[in-house]
Amino acid sequence: MKISARMLIPLALMFPMLLSLGGCGCGFDCNNSDSDNDNNNPAQLTLGFSDSIPEDLKEVVIEVDSITFQRSGADDVVVDTFTIPGLNLTDADTFQVDLLDYPGFAQLKVITDLELDAANYPALLIDIVANGINSSYVLEADDTEKPITVDGGILTLDGGMQLSSGNQAFTVEFSLAQSLQLQTNDEYLLATDGIRIENNSTDAVLSGSIASSLFDTASDCAAKPDPEDGNRVYLYEGIGLSTDDLADVFTTGSSITPPDTAVAPFAVASLTKVISTGNWVYAFGYVPAGDYTMAFSCNTAEDDAVEYNGLEIPLPTDQVYSLTLSESENAVCNLAEGASC
Repeated sequence: MKISARMLIPLALMFPMLLSLGGCGCGFDCNNSDSDNDNNNPAQLTLGFSDSIPEDLKEVVIEVDSITFQRSGADDVVVDTFTIPGLNLTDADTFQVDLLDYPGFAQLKVITDLELDAANYPALLIDIVANGINSSYVLEADDTEKPITVDGGILTLDGGMQLSSGNQAFTVEFSLAQSLQLQTNDEYLLATDGIRIENNSTDAVLSGSIASSLFDTASDCAAKPDPEDGNRVYLYEGIGLSTDDLADVFTTGSSITPPDTAVAPFAVASLTKVISTGNWVYAFGYVPAGDYTMAFSCNTAEDDAVEYNGLEIPLPTDQVYSLTLSESENAVCNLAEGASC
């Protein structure tokens, strides 16, 4: 059975979505109530899922069988049952989630208040059920359903988490513009490219408006058949980058060799139109503090998740911005002709 909980609301009003899945099944006592752990002041972990929306897709549904926290020098912790009161699921062996319901800084809580030892967890493993369109699938714009596959059935996310005592929240940012890759056999591969584990308490949020003149009247963009298609905001690590080096999304699997100096984006955001105002906005949720270069391009419809496409970024050519994000900052950068941040 397909389970979806799509919510249509203006992006400007999106606060973190809290759909508690509660419950867990672990390779050890989830309550962790023995005296040794009490003396260690364990961590209380909340884990959420979030996404950066790819264009022209209606649904991107994954079915999750288990989530494993790998530990250094100790047994792994496995969460393999889930309770979702809003969907009438109790102690369910798996759950389905449409990742497109949680763009930008919106998120779905998949684990709430899981008690763990304060320790290093170097990797997070998400076991995906990929048994055709009844489990994990993509619904395209023309209502064609295509299955999602995962190499080995498990997304292994390195980088992990360093947990200290007390309440902590982390988010898995799927960045589907980078991780969801259409294959020649008409299946989608969900790869780890672009997927990140982010710390909610220290990461910044970056969002803003985008003047429609950048893609519907600017001379570089006005000739498109549909001005509202093919518009993206790219975020690159570092400042002082040459605009000649700013590249579209690509991986080492690209059949076209990118220039040696090409810089792949750290994250990608699509534009969203706020229904109530007609304004266009973008959002990057859960970005580590640091220096970044942000660029807008109005000609990205051909940006393949694997292939280097040699797209012109920025376009219009002045739409590049230097940013320094602080920990926990709610940064705003509005994109327009002659703007700066």
